[in-house]
Amino acid sequence: MDPISAIGVAAAVIQFVQFGLQVAKRLDEFNKAHPGEVPRSLQAISIQLPLLLNALSRIKTDDQVGNLDVDTKCILRGVISGCQAQVAEVETMMNEISRTPGEAFKAKIKKVFTSLKYDEKIWAVERNLHTYISVLILHHVVDPNELPPMPAEDTFFDIREQLATPFVERPKLTNELEDWFHDAARSQVKSPTIITLVGPKGVGKTQLALSYCYTAKSLGQFRTAFLIDASTLESLCLGFESMYATIKRSTSGARKDKVNFVREYLNDLWHPWLLILDNYEPTALYNDIIEMLPTRGYGGIILITRCEEASGLGSVVRVPKFLTIQDQAQLNSLLTQEVQNKNINGIKNLVEQGADVDTLIWDQWPCLHRCALFGLFDAVEFLLDEGANPNPPLELRKPLYWAASGGHQSICQLLLDFEDKNGQVSKPVDVQAAFDAASEEGHLDTMRLLVNRRQVAVNNENRYSQTPLQNAAKKGYTDVLKFLLNHGALKEGRLQGEGALVEAASSGHLEIVKILCLEENVNPNCKDSQGLTALCHAAGLRDESFGKGVELTNFLLSCGANPNLVGTDGPLHRAAVHDNIAVIRLLLKHGADPAKDCNGWDPLTNAIKYHSLEAVAVLLAAEVGDAEARIAWLNSSLRYSCRAGDRETILQILNAGADINAVESTGHPKGATPLLLAILGGHVKAAQLLIRRRAKQDLGDEKGRFPLPTAAEMGYDGLVRDMLRAGGDPNMQCGPNKDTALILAAGKKHDKVVKVLLDGGADRMLANKFGDIALDLAEEKGHQETISLLDV
Repeated sequence: MDPISAIGVAAAVIQFVQFGLQVAKRLDEFNKAHPGEVPRSLQAISIQLPLLLNALSRIKTDDQVGNLDVDTKCILRGVISGCQAQVAEVETMMNEISRTPGEAFKAKIKKVFTSLKYDEKIWAVERNLHTYISVLILHHVVDPNELPPMPAEDTFFDIREQLATPFVERPKLTNELEDWFHDAARSQVKSPTIITLVGPKGVGKTQLALSYCYTAKSLGQFRTAFLIDASTLESLCLGFESMYATIKRSTSGARKDKVNFVREYLNDLWHPWLLILDNYEPTALYNDIIEMLPTRGYGGIILITRCEEASGLGSVVRVPKFLTIQDQAQLNSLLTQEVQNKNINGIKNLVEQGADVDTLIWDQWPCLHRCALFGLFDAVEFLLDEGANPNPPLELRKPLYWAASGGHQSICQLLLDFEDKNGQVSKPVDVQAAFDAASEEGHLDTMRLLVNRRQVAVNNENRYSQTPLQNAAKKGYTDVLKFLLNHGALKEGRLQGEGALVEAASSGHLEIVKILCLEENVNPNCKDSQGLTALCHAAGLRDESFGKGVELTNFLLSCGANPNLVGTDGPLHRAAVHDNIAVIRLLLKHGADPAKDCNGWDPLTNAIKYHSLEAVAVLLAAEVGDAEARIAWLNSSLRYSCRAGDRETILQILNAGADINAVESTGHPKGATPLLLAILGGHVKAAQLLIRRRAKQDLGDEKGRFPLPTAAEMGYDGLVRDMLRAGGDPNMQCGPNKDTALILAAGKKHDKVVKVLLDGGADRMLANKFGDIALDLAEEKGHQETISLLDV
């Protein structure tokens, strides 16, 4: 705008202010001369017009107008033009009143307002002046702080119906309405939000709408609200006429004009409004409603109907039958039973009767979660459509997890689609948990779906510190393993491959072992946390996996697996424990050391421990390069067999060349011979075998114990007899007290042993280092039968 135009605007402001002051003066004179008789709309103008004139009088100079930007100057020019027209309307009305002769002022003004319809015109002027002041404030033409308070805008809360007594809250439905009308109640919409409450007679639809309406009013949201009956076209029109009368405080005018007035009034209302149409019949009134309802503004419209087919106007909120607390609890309980019974029709029927879709089973499981676990696709879809919450504030895995754990790929897809549609994507940790659950059970389709739709880590560790790759290898999910490898499982960490190899070998999955070794070059000598190699695990396979163990062992050896690598256990050791003869032969063929020590055990002692006679024979036949080492190995194994009392392995080891008198030089007890170890272990038959194989009896251990006195003290009369016959000394003394076999037997009341010793020539008068003889011990302990044997 150029300077000349700016001068023109300033002149227009001055001209309007002068004209407006004249009209305002006359209005003031009307109000003072006839208090209470001037219509309310005219009184409002008498207040607003001076406010507007005062604001404009502050910017009437050329310089002040010139300082405004181009857009503001254009707006100001439009405001001046509009104000001029509005005030001219007021002047015309006052002129009409003044021209009516011979009547009282009250009669004149009533006549003019009625005949010329000035009431509606002046009411529009009032609103327009109010709007112009707001526009000037909005564009900073005037400072709102410099203006006196403006009169409050009219609000109309014409809701005459009351809530039932007692009234029971229905918070879920009320919250649903609040969600739908959230933007409208905050002046954040450009066209009215329409909701249709649908439900049979008596379910409380109107009470629900009233409850929401009163709540919104208390929160200062919808300041204007009307409720009218819409059961017929006549009642609907009467309702609009009633709204007209409330707003205009007048009943004059044609019905069509009143309906149009109400519609335009709501269209142009500056604050949020709510219109409730009760008993709406969509079949009969749909077209009429379309013509009568407002189409713009900060509005909310609630249609209340019994018609189940209501559609075409806004969103439908179905209102179920109102239930008592007891009825609700009963329905909820029945719903949980139908979920447990996997009865989809029963679930739908109970929800339609009013059962809560978020009911908990055992106070822990939401119905939706349980249906996802059971794979009830139709039930999950139905519950979601009915508003079931897939993410309740519970310490429980999400439905996606349970569906994935069961391999219900279609339900997982349904849940993901639901999330995407509603913008409520699961947390990454919940999606990861679902992926891990699917991988643990080998549900490849579900894994593939989650990888394609969400961000997941293919090497995430589960609660057992195991990755999906290791789990697939352990359980033999070959397709899953290939899928994980293709998605970079080993690229993120080579150690995952070693763990997977050990798991596959321990479970006998040869195909997976081949994939890892041949295609992924995983080290065949890798170890687990206990130092056990894949070969060790393969060698220990038994029962139905035994045949696989032979194949696995052979394959791993062909890939360079070392048969002598041990941790807490070794390959040959495990094969001996499980009597895997073919594996033992295979390992020995590839250089496995049969004497390899592992935590104090070697393969032979393992075979002896588990009485694997064939394994013992195979191991004894194996070559041990160092002759002295072989003898030491055999002797150690013989002593272990004697401790175990295994006569068959004792014979095998003796026949292999073990020394029958080889003493324990490092173990416990030191100096003990195989014979003494057998006796100390209570293995009489094994000891008798050794005696008959001419084992020496005069070799004692570090505590001074000898075979014959030890056998006598333990009461083995038959063994004592055999030892005496083999040349054993009946008067041998042993132990720290130099007790004889007779003293030890008498002290323990082993009368049969005492008799055998006496018959074998034992000296009953031979004393220990304290001078005690056998009779003294018997008398001291009161062993009468023993005394009678010794006191001759």
